[in-house]
Amino acid sequence: MVAWLETSACVLGVPTISLSLLLAASGTSLPNCLVAMYVAKKGRGTTAVSTVFGSNIFDILIALALPWAIYSSIFGPITVFESLGFGTAYALTTIMIATFALFVILSATNAWVVTHPHAWIYLAIYAAFVVYVILDAIPGIVPGPASR
Repeated sequence: MVAWLETSACVLGVPTISLSLLLAASGTSLPNCLVAMYVAKKGRGTTAVSTVFGSNIFDILIALALPWAIYSSIFGPITVFESLGFGTAYALTTIMIATFALFVILSATNAWVVTHPHAWIYLAIYAAFVVYVILDAIPGIVPGPASR
């Protein structure tokens, strides 16, 4: 999958990170999304939310961090901001934290129930994220790797 993404990004002339954020991240999260939707339709909303958070925590803390730590201990430190761009890294981190905070606020004010309007809000946030990633891939629009 990684080799295909790198080749596709090269052929399309877009930064690998942009294609990775849109395709690889979606591809690895889709099975968890389907499981969460299935259990939510069965009336087990808490299990659905737990599935979503559990899979994302696992992805960030184990699936990303463990290989990164092993690679860094063998080959030395990895410079992330050089390939990603500080503005993009900051924006992605801010989006992640803000989305989680919004989830907690909306859920807490609604007896910890995720409603359809909440789902539409999260979908709009994801759509804005996709637009940001696409604009980031176009040179000169968003300061980042494509602008260099």
